[in-house]
Amino acid sequence: MDADERRTGRALAPRPSSALTKQPMPAAAPAVPTRLTARLQRAYAIADLRAQAARRLPKAVFDFIDGGAEDERTLRDNVEAFDAWMLMPRVGIDVGTRDLSRSILGYRSSLPIMMAPTGLAGFFWPDGEAAGARAASRAGLPYCLSTNSVASIEQVAQAVPEGERWFQLYFLRDRDWMQALLRRAAASRYRVLCLTVDLAVQGRRERDLRNAFTMPLKPRLSTALDLARRPAWLAGAARSRLGFGNFEVAGSGFTSVAQHVASLFDPSASWDDIARIRDQWRGPMALKGLLHPGDAQKAVNLGIEAVIVSNHGGRQLDDVPAAIAALPDVAEAVSGRAEIILDGGVRRGTDVIKALALGATACSLGRPFLWGLSAGGTEGVSRAIEIVRSELDNAMTLLGTPTLDAITRDHVRARRGGG
Repeated sequence: MDADERRTGRALAPRPSSALTKQPMPAAAPAVPTRLTARLQRAYAIADLRAQAARRLPKAVFDFIDGGAEDERTLRDNVEAFDAWMLMPRVGIDVGTRDLSRSILGYRSSLPIMMAPTGLAGFFWPDGEAAGARAASRAGLPYCLSTNSVASIEQVAQAVPEGERWFQLYFLRDRDWMQALLRRAAASRYRVLCLTVDLAVQGRRERDLRNAFTMPLKPRLSTALDLARRPAWLAGAARSRLGFGNFEVAGSGFTSVAQHVASLFDPSASWDDIARIRDQWRGPMALKGLLHPGDAQKAVNLGIEAVIVSNHGGRQLDDVPAAIAALPDVAEAVSGRAEIILDGGVRRGTDVIKALALGATACSLGRPFLWGLSAGGTEGVSRAIEIVRSELDNAMTLLGTPTLDAITRDHVRARRGGG
C-alpha cells in the first residue's frame, strides 16, 4: 500500500454495490423541549454541564464517566497541568475576523477539536453515540466511535451518513473478530482508524469497584433511592437495548467493564501487530495512548499519520504524566512528521490554545462531550461545542491571533518555573 492510498482513505475491502450500501435516511431529530434548551443555555462553562450531568445520572453512572484510576492523581493532573502555562498576548494585530478551522487528517474541521472515542455513550443518553455524532456533524467536527459503544458501527453510520466518522479499535484476543471490525468500519465508510494501545488491561478504577458498576446497571438496595430520584435516566435506560453493540457475545447478565476487557482484550500486542494494522488499513490512521517521545517516533516510522498524546483520561495507570505535560517532548520527537492530537484535561478554549502553542494540531473532547450528552443528548453536546468555540474565539481575539496558525510557542510562558 502506498502513501496515496492512505491519504485518500480507500476502504480495507472493496465496497459493496450501491444497491447493498443504500441506507434509509435517518429520522429527523426530535424537537428539543423549550425547558431543556433553556437549561442548557444556562450552562456557561463545561463545569456547568458537568453539574447538570451529575444531577441527571445515578451516582454509579456519573462516577463511571468522572472517575479515574486508584488515587486519581493523573486524573487531576490532566486538568491542573494546564495551569503551569500562562498566555502571552500581543497587541496591534488585526483580529477583526478570526478563522478557527483546521485540517485534521485531511478533513477541514470548523474547530481544532474532535469528539474522543468514549465507551458506552448510549448508556448515558438513549442512542448516545448517534446523538453525539449528530452534534459533531452539525458543528463540522470529527466524531470517533469507540469499539465499546452501545450502538454498532453500522447503526451510527446510518444515523449520520454525511458525518466525518472515525473508528477506534482495541487489540482483541480474537484477531478474526478484530479483522471483522476493521472490515465493517471500512464498509460503513469510517475514514480514519484510531488504534488505542494503552488498554492492555483495565486500570484499577476504584469508584467503579465501590459502586459495583456493571453493564447494564445491576439494581442494588444501597442505590435504589438514588435510582428512584433519576426518573429521566431510568426511562431512557428502560427504552434502550443496552450492551456492547460491536460484539456478538459480550458476556451474559450483568458484566463489569473490567470483566469485558479481561475476557476480550489482548495484552500481548506488540509493535509488530501495530505495523500489521497500519499495512491493512487503507486510510489515515491515528495511534492513541502515547506519552513517551520514543513511542511517538516509532509510530511515525511506521507511517502512522497522527499520534494522540493521552493517558486515557487518567483511567489507566495512575501517576503518569498529564497529557499536556508530555506534549512538548512528543512534539519535538515527531518534528512535524505527523499530526498530534492532545487528549486529556481540556475544559476551556484557553486549554486548546495552550495545546496548540505547545505543538498539538488539535485536541479531543472526552468528558466534556459525555457531560454534555448526559445533560441533554445531541443539544447538550452541541452546547459543549459552542462553549469551547466561544471561549476559543474570545481568547484568540484577546491574544492577538486571528488564525490558529498564528498561535506559536511565543504565546505561552511557564508559570513559576513550571512547564
